[in-house]
Amino acid sequence: MEHNNQALLDRVKKLLELSKSSNPNEAAIALARAQKLMQEHSISVDDISLSDIMERKEDIPSSLRDKVLFTRLAGIVGRSFGLEWFFTHDHNHSYKHVTFIGPKDRLESACYTYTILSRQAANVKKQFAADERARLRTLFEQSMSELGLGSLTFTSASGRVIPLFDVNEMYKDEINRQVRKNTKSYVEGWLLSVYNKVVDFASDAREENLIECYIKKNYPNLGTMRSRRRKLTQAQLDAYNQGKTDGRDGFDLYRGVNGAAAQRLGFKN
Repeated sequence: MEHNNQALLDRVKKLLELSKSSNPNEAAIALARAQKLMQEHSISVDDISLSDIMERKEDIPSSLRDKVLFTRLAGIVGRSFGLEWFFTHDHNHSYKHVTFIGPKDRLESACYTYTILSRQAANVKKQFAADERARLRTLFEQSMSELGLGSLTFTSASGRVIPLFDVNEMYKDEINRQVRKNTKSYVEGWLLSVYNKVVDFASDAREENLIECYIKKNYPNLGTMRSRRRKLTQAQLDAYNQGKTDGRDGFDLYRGVNGAAAQRLGFKN
């Protein structure tokens, strides 16, 4: 059967609920109608149960498509809302989307949280990169000055004094390389602090089983994503620790009372 016909499934579920009525005639009629619909459309009892589970696909922001970052980002949302998730890539093996799977009453709030958190992570990444580039440029300028290179100039025919060295041009590639690596470490630390604040959603065994059945039925060939350990330079480690501090002090995530799906995100300046 086509599972995208959610309206039909909802109708059958409603009839099955009515079949529990204390009015015998009303209950019998509702049950007969439900059974008829199930027979006509080849709807099984499992189909009815699995109709409580849905999926939502979200884009991975281009600025967060590093595997370390987007897996941590999705993990924060998945753990917080009691969902499962997986990633899909294009023909170039570039990961572009994350799909969350779970009870439909929590998916909307989860995806909203994912959107807000993605934007915040992208913002802190952009700000740190700008600050880091300025810091590294200053360091290179100071180094050149100490070597006596920063003051070397020549005078053009028109009398214009032109510096022999341009820090931005000479060290542009090296500065950009360090900025990329240090920024990644910073955001990784920031996301880890957010991740450590999350309290796992207390889902029940039935719900977990339904999600597992949904995945097996609809995505039987999901693979495993592998990651490699990497060594950090001292600068990367410093950036990572700064990110952990900023993430711990600058972000709060609250779940509603008794595990309700509604969430409140708090970002501190």
